[in-house]
Amino acid sequence: MRTEGVGNKVMLIALLCAALALFLYIRPRLLAPDPPPSLLDRLPESEIVGRYNLLDIARETNSMMFKNKVPFREYMTYDFLLGQAKGIGLDIQSTGYFFSNGTDEWGTFVTVIDSSKIQNGLNRLEQYTHISDTLVYNRKVKKIKELNLYIFYDKNYLLVYKGSKFKRRLGKALFAHEGDMENSWEKFLKNPIFKKEDIVLYSNSPKLKKFGFDYAMFAHDSDSLNIKLKTYLHSNKNLKIKEKKAGITFERSKQSTKALEIHLDISEFKKDPNGPLYKWIVELGKKVSFPTAAFFEAWDGDLSFQEGGTQLINEEVVEMSYDEEFNPIEIRKTNKVAVPAYSLIFSVNGNGQKLVSALFSKGIITKQGKHYHFLFSPPLTLNILPKSISAYTSGRSPKVISGSTCNGLWNYHGTDIIFHIDSLKKKEIYGSLELEVASLIKRGKLKR
Repeated sequence: MRTEGVGNKVMLIALLCAALALFLYIRPRLLAPDPPPSLLDRLPESEIVGRYNLLDIARETNSMMFKNKVPFREYMTYDFLLGQAKGIGLDIQSTGYFFSNGTDEWGTFVTVIDSSKIQNGLNRLEQYTHISDTLVYNRKVKKIKELNLYIFYDKNYLLVYKGSKFKRRLGKALFAHEGDMENSWEKFLKNPIFKKEDIVLYSNSPKLKKFGFDYAMFAHDSDSLNIKLKTYLHSNKNLKIKEKKAGITFERSKQSTKALEIHLDISEFKKDPNGPLYKWIVELGKKVSFPTAAFFEAWDGDLSFQEGGTQLINEEVVEMSYDEEFNPIEIRKTNKVAVPAYSLIFSVNGNGQKLVSALFSKGIITKQGKHYHFLFSPPLTLNILPKSISAYTSGRSPKVISGSTCNGLWNYHGTDIIFHIDSLKKKEIYGSLELEVASLIKRGKLKR
């Protein structure tokens, strides 16, 4: 009995020692403050989010800036920007983040390495614009009223914001907890697309849903001659559109200011009239009573459109005059009239004639003398063949050739903007948009 009692006491002492050791082990963790949130935890939910590395962008665009003699190019070099940032306590060697609603709101977060130096930068800025102080959540905030711009910083980050929701955006940053990363940021940063690019945008805007896409991504790229915007569109459903190896197209005119060339396999796409993209195109066509269903039934996936330059056409004019006895008579004259030059060709299957009949019945095509009009177009020559339908303002058809790429051209105030569909997959579209730097500089008169 006595031995049993001693054993129980030893066991109790051992348990107490173990409990004490466990308490001493976990006590620092129980009483320790919560770990601070990362910069990513402070970022707000938004329709458009993105990241950038300013120094890498400066390095990439350096040759473009100097080759094209862009003003103030010496202030956009890697070394200059790095030195200036360090002088005001900012870490631009780390990734910066931005957000926007795509219209009237945007903001950016930058890492701070020495908050005591930021006031130096603000003092410099105040030489050019008035900066006032205001309090939000009892924190001092700088405001540039004429720009509706807010600047807030603490020892870890700086926020620059323009918009009407500053208090909400600052509240998210101030009161964030570790692991509070918003859904859009988490999806964006886990996405492998454009992982190595210096500036990337991500959008899951509801506006994309009506086209059948759940998110889009964009990235910047450039060389000494061109600025390029890479694009990526993703759908959760099969797009039912494939690339076509080749098809008919008009040879591109050097005078074209707008052009579109498409070669697609839409055999599965047109079988699904309830698809978001199909429905959106139908709604678009309803604005002019366009017979979209009949078009898809007849279209074989190739389309070429061009606009640009002028074309002289013969236009019959009826004038009123009087004969020798002062009776009113009609005098018909033919004048040469300059009109915008247009050309259009698209491939069709056996339903081509049915489509033409629908276009006439809807008033999309009307006939005037020997020529035809598409809505309010200039007089056109209409050429209906078993495998294609074409229309053009010139006296004879532009040269028909074989094409295989999907691309377009839009000349905006003298600057050619060229876009391509680079790759088309089951649920993905890769594309690009390209602008010539020299043309942009010439238009903006930025050269010096």
